[in-house]
Amino acid sequence: MEKITTLKNTIVTKAKTVFKFARKHPFKSFFYLIGLGFLFGLVFLLLVYFGAFGKLPTKEYLRQLENPVTSTIYASNNEPIGYYFLQNRSNADSTQISKHLKEALVATEDSRFYTHGGIDYKSYGRVFVKSIVLGQNAGGGSTVTQQVAKNIFGRQKQFFLSTPINKIRELFIARRLESIYSKDEILLLYFNTVSFGENIYGIEKAAYRFFNKPPEKLSLEECATLVGVLKAPSYYNPRINPERATNRRNVVLSQMAKYGYITEAEKEAAKKPLVLDYQLPKKTSSFSSYFKDVVAEEFAAWAAENPAEDGHIYDLEADGLSVYTTLNTSIQEYAEKALNRQIESLQKLMDQYWDAATIEGGKEALLQQITAETKEVKRLKAEGKSEEEISSFITKKKKRNYWEVGKGYEGKMMSLEDSIAKSINRLHASLFVMSSTSGRIMGYVGGIDYGFSQTDNIRTPRQVGSTFKPITYLAALESGQDVCSYYNNNLVTYAEYEDWQPRNASGGYGGSYSMHGALANSVNTVSVNIQLKAGVNRVIEQAKKMGIETILPEVPSIVLGTADISLLEMVTAYASISNGGNRIKPYAIERIINEEGVVIYEAKPMYQERVAGYTHVKQLQKMMEGVVQHGTGLRLTGYGIPYNLIGKTGTTQNNGDGWFIGASPELVIGAWVGTYDKRVQFSTTRMGSGSNTALPMVASVFRDLSTWKRPILTNFKYDFDHFPCPPYLEMNAKEAFEFAKADTLYLQNLRIQDSLKILSQLPVPIDSLQGIVPAAIKTDSTALDSIPATLLDILK
Repeated sequence: MEKITTLKNTIVTKAKTVFKFARKHPFKSFFYLIGLGFLFGLVFLLLVYFGAFGKLPTKEYLRQLENPVTSTIYASNNEPIGYYFLQNRSNADSTQISKHLKEALVATEDSRFYTHGGIDYKSYGRVFVKSIVLGQNAGGGSTVTQQVAKNIFGRQKQFFLSTPINKIRELFIARRLESIYSKDEILLLYFNTVSFGENIYGIEKAAYRFFNKPPEKLSLEECATLVGVLKAPSYYNPRINPERATNRRNVVLSQMAKYGYITEAEKEAAKKPLVLDYQLPKKTSSFSSYFKDVVAEEFAAWAAENPAEDGHIYDLEADGLSVYTTLNTSIQEYAEKALNRQIESLQKLMDQYWDAATIEGGKEALLQQITAETKEVKRLKAEGKSEEEISSFITKKKKRNYWEVGKGYEGKMMSLEDSIAKSINRLHASLFVMSSTSGRIMGYVGGIDYGFSQTDNIRTPRQVGSTFKPITYLAALESGQDVCSYYNNNLVTYAEYEDWQPRNASGGYGGSYSMHGALANSVNTVSVNIQLKAGVNRVIEQAKKMGIETILPEVPSIVLGTADISLLEMVTAYASISNGGNRIKPYAIERIINEEGVVIYEAKPMYQERVAGYTHVKQLQKMMEGVVQHGTGLRLTGYGIPYNLIGKTGTTQNNGDGWFIGASPELVIGAWVGTYDKRVQFSTTRMGSGSNTALPMVASVFRDLSTWKRPILTNFKYDFDHFPCPPYLEMNAKEAFEFAKADTLYLQNLRIQDSLKILSQLPVPIDSLQGIVPAAIKTDSTALDSIPATLLDILK
């Protein structure tokens, strides 16, 4: 404390001395201050130049930008499966950049472009005086060349002063670009890398999207329109905001006239009504595009820590690398077909049997609510149209654009109401295959169609339902609970959790379940009891050990799967169960080879840590085998898979999300199905449960893998055939525990059944349409609506 006081007094004394000197020598102090500022600025510039905040690209690297070399990604069999281009663009050549395009850009964005050397000092002076001295908004001072630097290299987030550092980096890169390329070459680089919104990069794509013609065929007014878009691509989008786009186009034309590129007469003649020939985006990408994004992110993380010998950060879009991945083309094909087939089938059901259970009035009320908020209906109301006229407009059929999976937008005769219904009840899905022994990603289908939605449903957190229960049960085993302990199946109200009353999906109560019986039948009442005995914090720690990186809420309802966790994390957690208790890390890149053929990276997969004791993991495996042999995942036995798999189903509240994760000792396969609009779901659990929506996809892939001549799958092996206690007894837990210890007939009967193969050889019939088993099959428990509102708020 005394040292702090001394330091404070010293600082105050020094400050007083400086202030006194400044008052006595104001002019001298001013010049000292200017000199100090200059010195600081010089040091700051040198730090940026010498790469203290990230290395600058060399001249040799910048020379490659005009013709960047495509990088290729390969599957595990060395088959090419994708390419990376600079900005995912199509390049126009110099003959396609018309005189009007160049002049429109220069007149609007950089009037002294042809006279400066990459930095417009007059422009910076204008910005300083108007923006800083006069407090006016004078815009930025960046030249076209600086914008090229920003377009290609982006802006890096720094610990502090990100904007000044990035601006200075762009100054240095711009100077180097000007020393390498001619002015016309810089303009070409600009037009090939700039964003026009709508995920469009480059003038060629923009010209075709908005006007359906190559850039060299654009008229004066069309050139001005596209250059106008560049100021704010969404705000001036000519399709969405035609009035703004027209006004901005006219500003560009005025600038062209101001600098003498066109006459006043040409300017006025070009102010025509905006006419587009807009082209809807076509499907050009495959399912593997989701995997390409994963590879790109994994590559970027590696590249940031492993710069090239010349100091530049490796770039997939320009360095001509060969990236060999873990993806297995056969497994990917199985997964794509399984997902496509299942979603096509389920969507037919959803179109007919969808509901909005959480909305008062159901789906009819929801449709009315959404319809009333559309621009068209609002316009009709503003015009004073009658209810009959508005109703007629809503129900009148006309050709409307609808995205068909695998095809792109197609015209369909639909009413406005039909169009809205098909939009909100659209089912989405994902299917993920991973090696549980190494973490290799072997199959990756992140959504129903990358062209339609780039949301990766494998990495997007969703409410996981009962698929979380195995994590809780493993934590319980680790805490000392026994597989043959019994728990009462009673409807309990937990006063300490605001009268929370978890219920079973079946609505059945009474008797008692052993631990393995409760997991097989996904009994919520017992699962909550097991979690509370293990402790919520212990369960959360167990989840972390197994690879769940999402921050989980410290509430008992997590055992019912109320937390949002990604399929990637859940499959990672299940991998540690299937491989005997070792945590692994998923990865997509096996090795990277540069343009000279040198291996610059090679993966070295290894187990990270033990997640639980070997005996407890083997017990959990046997419990999860029970799920698919006689529990909520029984449908799996109907697919004729000649291996004893393990797994768990999951269904969230109101059938919003359906899950199934299955595993062999070598592989884990997980699937999710659901809607993006959580107000919409299947009308019954029989249709919307994970056993009906997600399980068939996983089962289909395992069935295909079972046909390999050189099998990839093997059986789980156990020290015992059956748990030495019944899964359920019609007595209370204490009596059941004592009875099970003394019972000698239970195991004897099971062994007789095994020897006769009565149960194990009976296939489960599967409906030919979409895999629905007759109603006798159990459905898994859901994340129930009995959770109190305050707990739900915490979860949100």
